[in-house]
Amino acid sequence: MRILFILKERFYSQHKAGSYGLINSAKQVADFLESIGNECKIAEVIDSNFIDKEVFLYKPDLVIIEALWVSGEKMKELIEIKRYKHIKWVVRVHSNVGFLSAETLALKYINDYIELKKHNLYIALNNDEMNDHLSDAMNYKFVHLPNIIDIKYINHHKENKYHMDVGCFGSLRILKNHLFQAVCAMNAADKIGKKLKFHITADVDDDSQVKNPVLKNLMELFKDSKHELVIHSWLDNIAFQHLIREMDIGMQLSYTESFNIVSADFINNNRLILVSETIEWMPGLLKVSTVNYNNVVNKLIWLYKHKDNFILKWYSRIKLIMYNAEAKVEWVEFIKRIDNGGYHHHHEHNNKFIFKY
Repeated sequence: MRILFILKERFYSQHKAGSYGLINSAKQVADFLESIGNECKIAEVIDSNFIDKEVFLYKPDLVIIEALWVSGEKMKELIEIKRYKHIKWVVRVHSNVGFLSAETLALKYINDYIELKKHNLYIALNNDEMNDHLSDAMNYKFVHLPNIIDIKYINHHKENKYHMDVGCFGSLRILKNHLFQAVCAMNAADKIGKKLKFHITADVDDDSQVKNPVLKNLMELFKDSKHELVIHSWLDNIAFQHLIREMDIGMQLSYTESFNIVSADFINNNRLILVSETIEWMPGLLKVSTVNYNNVVNKLIWLYKHKDNFILKWYSRIKLIMYNAEAKVEWVEFIKRIDNGGYHHHHEHNNKFIFKY
């Protein structure tokens, strides 16, 4: 199949972003789909009015729109263009319920897609548990299309220094819980007797970022501290992977996640990372509360002392490999089904759905 991934362009400081979570996710899925015989292209557009141009030029069999940014009205317009009648369309949702609740139009867009009742339009979630629960809540059977990660083994060790490097990367949203993590990391560093360097991703040249309450509060927290807040601009993917290797450990204690590509990047780069329970595929040993300070501080100290533990790294990698294997099966099955005519959602009186192939 010819598969076209379409994303909305992102800009930081008036410059087009070359690397961010959605595009990294799309690239790795595209690489896998190409490895099993499909042709793929990734296109970024300014807004939904430019989708038609990309589809017309590439002439795909399948269009995957990454994230919720295309209105139901625009989706209907695109699907009903006669020259596109053979095309299958997927809108892929990367956010879990917590993040969707912060997006004003998220559920409206999903409802608008459902109400179109188009047999060639699929709404896909990348989290299996959310897929089940939201399917029941919204009386609609969503497709499960998880992230795929290019798993590598990098045997790179970081020298111990007088300071402690903790990477807490990703967008600065309130639900990402950065401030709590910073306070816990400070306390852990004090108890270990190290200076903390708390690394985040932000663009201080972007007015919207400077006004970001998470960033402003983090800067105030570290203002008169012996510890240091290290702010990195958004990097291309290769540079970001090198940055992760400079960390001692990572933190991703987000209140809500659907996959969390940063955690996978840490494991890929031979680094351990402390995560919240919402990141399902990670080992239980590396999961911790998102609200219990003492629990998190003690777990951070434990993780720092065991940061070079081969068994922990090996087990984390195995969990990622297992997740990846299942994700690939999901994608292969989905491509096979739609290539063979697709499947349709049918309501039943018991509020359940069946697939017909």
